[in-house]
Amino acid sequence: MSIGAVDRIRITTVVDNYIDNLRQDDAVARRYSAFVAGKMPDLRAEHGLAHLVEITRGGDRFTMAFDFGLTAETLNHNFRELALDPASIDALGLSHGHRDHWGGLTGFLHAWRRRLRRDLPFYGGVDHFRARWQQRGERRVYSGRLSRNEIERYEVPVTLVTKPMPLAEGVWLSGEMHAAEAWETIPSNLRVEEDGELVQDTFIGEQTLVANVRDRGLVVVTSCSHRGIVGICRNAVRITGVPRVHAVIGGFHLSGLEEARITRVVDAFRDLDVEHLVPQHCTGIEAICAVVQRVPGRFTASSVGTTFEFAAPN
Repeated sequence: MSIGAVDRIRITTVVDNYIDNLRQDDAVARRYSAFVAGKMPDLRAEHGLAHLVEITRGGDRFTMAFDFGLTAETLNHNFRELALDPASIDALGLSHGHRDHWGGLTGFLHAWRRRLRRDLPFYGGVDHFRARWQQRGERRVYSGRLSRNEIERYEVPVTLVTKPMPLAEGVWLSGEMHAAEAWETIPSNLRVEEDGELVQDTFIGEQTLVANVRDRGLVVVTSCSHRGIVGICRNAVRITGVPRVHAVIGGFHLSGLEEARITRVVDAFRDLDVEHLVPQHCTGIEAICAVVQRVPGRFTASSVGTTFEFAAPN
């Protein structure tokens, strides 16, 4: 596989759990403040995640909408508030089959299909279209099921990604990750419907977006990291052959987990020498605090509307 490298990756967080309109720009974050908006910003947060990812390499540009939040109302509202251009999108990507990542998708297609490119592809995993549940004891809560037919009804072809797949020079979707860290176990309450039974969800189809930034290293754009954020980072190194993880942004799925697990993850980030950590969505406040305390100087706060930029040295 040709490695290649990009000059810049910009990740605009369109949907996340948090908004902080008073936060200032920092080294890698450009905030959608009142001074940018020219008014009091009118953005919305919800329990979900959606990114617009822009890759630049020389004169080439590749833009992907990666995940779509919980509701189309929030996703479409924030797209309009941020003045994002759907016509610039080259591909749609979905990390996994939980509603808080695909819930806004069909409503987004309904609102914007005429402005989206006609040959727009959709990339997902083999298990993205299964019914998901949460179960604790005898209690079960249905988490929804994404319809492949609904996507294809908008004349958007679906490609299922099993192996690492180049999207552009220096940019990949991870494909299936089989070599997970043994200690990064998936919570037992997360279930998937299979042959009429509810079984432990393995999230084998979960996709990660990986970009190799020239002379910096890998930028790992994750979602909920169900298969383990440390394993995801190490898998990104394996599939690309690039030894350095420069930045990790996304949900680390540590909310509600025990302190020992959180500490082990954060210490692994230090061992990997990750320069920038942007915990989002399902990471959890305890894990965010652990990042701030245990790897000082490497934390960047998330806020809806922020554009995070990682670029090659000048």
